[in-house]
Amino acid sequence: MAPPLTGCPGPACSPRTSRDSCRSCCVPERFLADEEATEALGEALARLTPPGGTWLLKGGLGAGKTTWTRGFLRGLGGDPEEVASPTYAVLHRYGCSEGRLFHLDLFRTGPDGAWSLGLEESLGAGDRLVVEWAGGDGPWPTGWVARLELTAQEAGRRADWTLPDEPAAR
Repeated sequence: MAPPLTGCPGPACSPRTSRDSCRSCCVPERFLADEEATEALGEALARLTPPGGTWLLKGGLGAGKTTWTRGFLRGLGGDPEEVASPTYAVLHRYGCSEGRLFHLDLFRTGPDGAWSLGLEESLGAGDRLVVEWAGGDGPWPTGWVARLELTAQEAGRRADWTLPDEPAAR
């Protein structure tokens, strides 16, 4: 069963990486036993993501990137049932309680694919971006860029993430 999520009580509680510890943080452990735990991590990290934030996801096929995105969308007040892998569509847009979530997959297009889609012109100030198979360092069209790597293990998966220090700005 996924750990309860209560929301982060304040900036002092926000871990900057998956290796940071905190007395009362809303972020679940970095070992994810199942899909429910992967979604719970996405939901928790969504609460730490400001409007204008980007997540770059790394992980092999079936590592849980789209599953994590379902939880992320739930954390933003959207409907997780709408989330599908963007591998063939390349880009999906989902409504949230604030702005939209753009879910992009660069597996087939490569790192320059985001720009050929006109992504920079489409993103609004309150929108968030999740990029599967992000590869390089960008540049990305948002000022707040976090990274998540999901690694399959014998039972479940391991999640390692890093949050930026700077605020979201565009």
